[in-house]
Amino acid sequence: MTNVQPGQLPLKSRILTLTSSSSESSTSSENENQKKNKELVPVRATAGRMRRGGALPMQRAEPIHVPNQVAQMPIVMTGFVSLVPHTVLDAIAMTNCLMVVQCTEPLEIFTGIETPNRYVVHDMYLRPILFCAEKSNFISRECCGSGRNFTMEIRDMYGAELMKCYRDNPCFSCTDFLGTQFQGQQIGLMKKECCDGDFKLLGAGCNQPLLIRSPCCASCGGTQIFPVLTYTGIKVGEIVRLYPGFLQEAFTDADTYLVHFPYDLPPILKLLLISSVFLIDFTYFEDNN
Repeated sequence: MTNVQPGQLPLKSRILTLTSSSSESSTSSENENQKKNKELVPVRATAGRMRRGGALPMQRAEPIHVPNQVAQMPIVMTGFVSLVPHTVLDAIAMTNCLMVVQCTEPLEIFTGIETPNRYVVHDMYLRPILFCAEKSNFISRECCGSGRNFTMEIRDMYGAELMKCYRDNPCFSCTDFLGTQFQGQQIGLMKKECCDGDFKLLGAGCNQPLLIRSPCCASCGGTQIFPVLTYTGIKVGEIVRLYPGFLQEAFTDADTYLVHFPYDLPPILKLLLISSVFLIDFTYFEDNN
């Protein structure tokens, strides 16, 4: 007979109690893990679709080092329309450079059939924050090539549509336009005149445009730098098309762009610089093969 003190459980009962409590805790932890996995399903699904056809950059602990970066805005630009709050805006506000990676398309490589472009936007730590997919019809892609009209749908990490860029130019137009919307609100316009090599970036509500200057041999391949200037000609950043290597440049249209700017650049202009990459890519590097 075991000597059990008042209020004390026998050894066997204590073992059963500990076993049941541990099983309950393991069950609860499994339920929490399943819940987290369900929350991450949209992120993983979207990232998987965008990774198809090529690897994306790996995240890093240190931010991207950008030489000759402008520390702060030389002038104050105000008057922009106010944006609807979003977590992506917070992430963009805390970064001074972005990397836009175009996904390679195996079908396009092996058949020569032009497929819709896809891009992934990374922050300064190479964490993906935006996924961009072109919407256009087959006839315009095959017949018009880089001059085709398109709509670029930009979604966040959870697959929710955040931005939309649209190129809707009439046939034989001398001016190229790219409009940008943020959550259904028009936030800016990028345009390029026929005889002018520079792009003008206009933010809604502000009459001070940014100028994106094209290099004289932008279509010749290699690394190409597009300086971003204020309307007074002061440099505030760059859009750099990075040389992808001989094989990728010879057989694909997939490019990588590094966009850098001051920390205090208004978030609306940072969003417009992202959309400007698409028009630059279509203008100079879409049909370079």
